[in-house]
Amino acid sequence: MHAAGLLDDATVLNLTPEQLHRVLAPKVDGAVNLDAVTADDPLDFFLLFSSAAALFGNAGQAAYASGNAFLDALAVDRRRRGRPALSVQWGPFNDVGLAAAEDNRGARLAERGMAGFSTGEAWRALEGFLGGDEQVVAYVPIDLRQYLEAYPDAVTLESWSALRELARHGGGGGSAGAAFLAGLRAAPEERWPELLEAKVRELAGRVLRLDSGAVDRDTPFKALGLDSLMGLELRNRLEAAFGLRLSPTLLWTYGTPRALSAVLAERLLGERPDEGAEAATDGEG
Repeated sequence: MHAAGLLDDATVLNLTPEQLHRVLAPKVDGAVNLDAVTADDPLDFFLLFSSAAALFGNAGQAAYASGNAFLDALAVDRRRRGRPALSVQWGPFNDVGLAAAEDNRGARLAERGMAGFSTGEAWRALEGFLGGDEQVVAYVPIDLRQYLEAYPDAVTLESWSALRELARHGGGGGSAGAAFLAGLRAAPEERWPELLEAKVRELAGRVLRLDSGAVDRDTPFKALGLDSLMGLELRNRLEAAFGLRLSPTLLWTYGTPRALSAVLAERLLGERPDEGAEAATDGEG
């Protein structure tokens, strides 16, 4: 049973060779060594603890996702060689593991729609998986609508087509973003800046794990603790809420809730596009 793992999150542009090696080593080297030293053993099972990061590709976890994808590929390769193997892409555990080690990490995953579960629940699921014939299987409790609103780019991926349909026909009304836009367009235009600023502060607070009242309209996002990974999440949430494609640099160019709200109001009112939005506009349907 291979259950080793290590996190050292960074966006791809900031990922160093040292970080990549540190994260890959427990997954890749550990699995390769286990595969080699048990080659002649009559094993009942060869179990690899992979991660949902390999399935969804969490922001900032390119190295971790790659290491877990290697475990998945190794399971397939072992089965081709006639050896037992099962790789389980686990979601976040509540009581043990990397997500549980940092309360904020688990809370942020839950906020994006990926709920955690207990080890007891996981073992019950694992008993079923070991009795089946799957090579790679995922166990991830997920709120699809909530997840797709946090990661709107996933909506356009062909690999998400079946899940997209489930989210669309899973009951309830439209998305939270569509509901907000409908309410905004029903309001007088002079109220738009006020409503937009309130929404920006709400979304920034959710990403920063702060009450929206603690997000001052003139305090820079950086001073509030927003880093590059949080900035990516906030941009995703803004795109979902406002139905816009936004420049990756928008949050840093208009670096306070007041300034950002003003430029979003201009975009929605059609007065003028924000700087850097031309490339994004090319992708709008």
